[in-house]
Amino acid sequence: MTSDAFYGREQSAIHHERFGDLALDAARTLAGLLVSRGLTSGTITDLGCGSGILAAAMSDLGYDVLGIDISEDMLALAGENAPRAKPRKESLVDAEIPPSVAVTAIGEALNYATDPRAGLGATTEVTRRVYDALAPGGVFLFDVATPGRNLGMEVRERIHDHDDWMLCLRATETTDRLDRRITIYSRDGDGRYTRTDEHHVTHLYDPKALRALLVATGFEVETQESYGMYRGDSTPPAGWSVFVATKPTA
Repeated sequence: MTSDAFYGREQSAIHHERFGDLALDAARTLAGLLVSRGLTSGTITDLGCGSGILAAAMSDLGYDVLGIDISEDMLALAGENAPRAKPRKESLVDAEIPPSVAVTAIGEALNYATDPRAGLGATTEVTRRVYDALAPGGVFLFDVATPGRNLGMEVRERIHDHDDWMLCLRATETTDRLDRRITIYSRDGDGRYTRTDEHHVTHLYDPKALRALLVATGFEVETQESYGMYRGDSTPPAGWSVFVATKPTA
C-alpha cells in the first residue's frame, strides 16, 4: 500500500482518463469568450493545470500557456499532453502571474486545502494578483465547490470500477468543508493490485461572498451552472458554480 499526499501517479492518471471532460468543457468556453473579445493571442495562466487538457487545447489555438500545479505527477502528464505549454510546480496561493489575457482555475482548484493557507483570505490575494495581471477585457474563469457539493448528504460513498483500476470514494461534508477519502486499486503488469490512499480536503465557498470579493476587486461577474452550453459527465449537479470574471476595458 502506498499513500500520496495529493494527486499521485495513480490518481492523476485516473483523473485525466475519467474526469478530464470538465477541463475540455472549460477550454471550449474560454476560447469562445476570448475570441468574442478580440483576444486571439497572448498568455493564458492555468492555475491548477492538472494533466494539461485545457493547456493543450488553448496551445493548439495559438495561445501561450503557463500551467501551474502543486502535483509533480500531474505536471508530468501535462508535459506529455501539452508539450507547447510551460509547466511550473508551485502553489497557486503564491504563484506569480504574468501579463495574461486569461487566468483559469478549473476543477475546484481554488477550493483545495493542500496549501494550509487556502480559503477566502488566500483567494482574496490570488484574485487581486489575477486582476493586476489581466489585460483589459481579459477573463478570470474558474469553478468552485459550494455548500451542497455532497449532493445534500453528510456522507456519500461511490465506486468507480474500470478494467485496470477501481476507485472508492467516501466524501463527508460539514458546513464549509468537504473531505474526500480516496482508495485506488490499480492492476500491475503481473496482474496483482496496488493500493493507494489519498485524502483531499476542500473549503466550500459561499458563492455570494465570492461574488462580492470579485466585484470589490473590480471585476464584472457572471455565474453559471456549467461551462456555457457544455455540460459533460463530470459537471457536478449541485453545490458548484462557474464564475466568469471580466476585467473592464475602461
